[in-house]
Amino acid sequence: MRRDLAIDALRGLAIWSMVSLHFADGTWAAEPTHSFPYVDGMSAFVLLSGLVLGIVHRRWTERFSLRYSMTRLLRRIAVLYVCQAVVGLVAVWVATEMTGREFRSVAVLPYRPDTWTKIEWALTLRYLPSGGNILLMYLILMVVAVGAIALLVRGWWPVVATASIALYVVSQAWPASWMMIHSAPDWYGIQNWAAWQIVFMLALVAGWQWESWRIPDRIDLVLPVLIAVSLALAFTIEDVIRSHDVLPHASFLIDKVHLGPVRVVVSFLVVTTLYGVLTRVLRWSRRDVLRPLVSTGARSLDAYVIQATCLLVIPAVLIERPWSQTLSVCMALGVFAICWAWAEARTRFGIDKLHRLPVRAVRGASTRVRRGEKVS
Repeated sequence: MRRDLAIDALRGLAIWSMVSLHFADGTWAAEPTHSFPYVDGMSAFVLLSGLVLGIVHRRWTERFSLRYSMTRLLRRIAVLYVCQAVVGLVAVWVATEMTGREFRSVAVLPYRPDTWTKIEWALTLRYLPSGGNILLMYLILMVVAVGAIALLVRGWWPVVATASIALYVVSQAWPASWMMIHSAPDWYGIQNWAAWQIVFMLALVAGWQWESWRIPDRIDLVLPVLIAVSLALAFTIEDVIRSHDVLPHASFLIDKVHLGPVRVVVSFLVVTTLYGVLTRVLRWSRRDVLRPLVSTGARSLDAYVIQATCLLVIPAVLIERPWSQTLSVCMALGVFAICWAWAEARTRFGIDKLHRLPVRAVRGASTRVRRGEKVS
């Protein structure tokens, strides 16, 4: 099952977008991936997660079985739980190292509860620091995908797409408390998962039909049009949103917490266009030109956890904020370099699954012991 390097490069670009925003917002380093209004690394990350899920799980269901696909999906959900819990526990530790005001500026979380309460919140995924709060929504969407894949196997993709659109409409017209993800109990809402699911679920459908609909070929065919539309929109959309007639509705159209309709459309347009562009770059150039993005994107979950951890630990242990622009850029580049190095290390040493590391370590130690016994 051959990887689509353009998708990996896109995921790597989404990781850089998040790293540059969190560590170097307002600098030249963050500008390239934040110059297009109303789309960022978070929306691309969620969209691409759904797309890859659809591509991979259709191949698994056809090559193996639906049961195999469901087993792998449940394992992924367990991994997401562990990753989000780890980020939350790191936030708890950072809270013990910083004063209340400093901690809130770094983690954007309440400081007052006692340590054991924070640990409980972290383990129940209710302590979500800024820069490390996407994974709970991702986990919820993966749980919803269990039912969606069961329908897709039967060819009922119109049902999945229609249900996703209907839920999105409900989330916009009648937002409810059960739709909201909060950074902490009685704290403010950070994501409306019922709204955000539309980019994930529609991308899941597209991924499921990726080969049968020949989507890569179709994107390549209309790429000049996509580029032209994207550029025209990039230069005009903010003026339209700020116009006299549209401005009263701007909060609804571009809201990020509830993922306004403009953000949905722009996310699909920009991600589709960039996929086509990166596909051609990889086709016409040496493949290692985009290696940092491709390698990091192939391990995007690892990279996300690394950047979220660094965002908490660096100000608490190494250098307090605020940072100068130069230092901010250096931090962003350094964190992304760590993500890239980790991805390359996993490839170099054949570490496909992290949970197998302890097993491999034990086996390696046992082998060395046996060799030592034979020598003696």
